[in-house]
Amino acid sequence: MSGANVAAAGSVVSGANVAAAGNVVSGANVPAAGNVVSGAEFTAMLLADARLPTGGHAHSAGVEPAVLGGLAPGRVRELMIGRAVTASRVEAGAAVVARHVLVSGSGALAQVAAEWAARTPAPAQRDASAELGRGYLRLGRSLWPSSPHLADAGRLDRPYRPLILGAIAAESGLPATDLARLVIYDEAAGAAAALLKLEPGDPAEATGWILDACAASEPLLGELAALTDPVAIPASGAPQTEEWAQAHTTRDRRLFRA
Repeated sequence: MSGANVAAAGSVVSGANVAAAGNVVSGANVPAAGNVVSGAEFTAMLLADARLPTGGHAHSAGVEPAVLGGLAPGRVRELMIGRAVTASRVEAGAAVVARHVLVSGSGALAQVAAEWAARTPAPAQRDASAELGRGYLRLGRSLWPSSPHLADAGRLDRPYRPLILGAIAAESGLPATDLARLVIYDEAAGAAAALLKLEPGDPAEATGWILDACAASEPLLGELAALTDPVAIPASGAPQTEEWAQAHTTRDRRLFRA
């Protein structure tokens, strides 16, 4: 994967596409509130932005639990690469399947939630995902107030993050491959940003680790994008990170929620 592809989060940022941003801003034709997001490419750029108001700043993508659990900061690159092909693969797969069931109208979203939860055994990780999901759901409802897909996702008992991202992708027309890449990129970028707050270092080096993590996952994207059945969501968890996440909930001195 080239640097440009990762930064683009699915080839979103590419020459004229940036300036056009889905032709959202063109002269006096500034879209009215409630119709701001008008293209899949613009949606991908939006979701890849760390400044998105979803509460992601309070989460470290497993980095703080790992470092407090004994992982040397210099090995976070290995953690990011490992998560990209295991835990993030599960997240991406669940998001893709959620997108599919919503677009197809199969009504199987609750099954997707159950299958994802079965592959995420640590209660701390499920709780953190539901918190993030609520943030994405609130944002999505603000941008697409009449969305039937977000309405369906909002009826879940717990709005896990990958399912809400799947609903946003279904509403905006974001392709499955771009969605899978986005989910993996977002986790890697969140991990790098968290590390710089916990152990200040060279941001350029941490950015390179994002590229490494995304490159490691790139061969998996075709398989992930083709998923349609909830039971086929990958079961490639990372038990050590789950243990760290659960132990993290008992600590009284921490910077991040998870």
